[in-house]
Amino acid sequence: MRQFDCISIEYFKKEELLLWKIKDTGMPNFCLKGLQEFKEFCIWVQEYFSHPDRPLKFIVSGSEHHDVYNMGGDLSYFLDSIKTENISKLRTYAHLCIDAIYNMYTSFGLPVITIALVEGNAYGGGFECALAHDFIVAEEGVKFCLPENKFNLFPGMGAHSLLTRRVSKVHADILIRSGDTYKAKYLQTLGLVENIAQKDGAILELYRFTKMIKERFNFEYHHIQCKKMINPLSKEELLKITDLWVQACIKVNTFDLRKMEILVNAQFRKVKMTN
Repeated sequence: MRQFDCISIEYFKKEELLLWKIKDTGMPNFCLKGLQEFKEFCIWVQEYFSHPDRPLKFIVSGSEHHDVYNMGGDLSYFLDSIKTENISKLRTYAHLCIDAIYNMYTSFGLPVITIALVEGNAYGGGFECALAHDFIVAEEGVKFCLPENKFNLFPGMGAHSLLTRRVSKVHADILIRSGDTYKAKYLQTLGLVENIAQKDGAILELYRFTKMIKERFNFEYHHIQCKKMINPLSKEELLKITDLWVQACIKVNTFDLRKMEILVNAQFRKVKMTN
């Protein structure tokens, strides 16, 4: 089993399940190094599990960070790139995000079901990452948020495309425009979260859920594929939107950047307190 710097891997052959988690190595967000490595991880997953002796039905994502699934984009990276007007850096980062999102959405090119195991808060790109999975299993009390409009930007790594294919246009608009935090229980009423686990009981709920799905896997897998065929999502659509996000980044003003800096500092304080 290959080792990665930013990702931990566990393969449960009997359950036909691969669990990958973002390692607790610093800020729980999508850093450039992590995104570059994730591209290698996606290639490895497809190659490794194409072997008939390695059965796989489920790919599950999670996080080793305490109380955080993912905080989303690397705001420090954004700030530096915007201040120096380095469009190339922003576009490189954005396209790597789309590579990651689309690989998750297309199940890494394998006949498997993907599940986001959300044991902590998912903000911005972290929420988009969870939405790219076929199912979300979340702990009770976990919060989700798309905060980008707080600093005059929009979520550019899949939120519009993924939400409008999962909920009504009205609900998608509210989730994107409000900037509010929403608990897993509320998102379950919208059909975005499949199952709610008790506090510290997410792994047990995951195994219960996958055992149930496994019994009717042929139906569930093909049902999901039918839904994706009826309302297809192309990588081209995601790239066009993220290129628009890059353009929007360059247009934010000094006041917007200051609000972004405040959020960056708040994130660093929170990570320091939990470590």
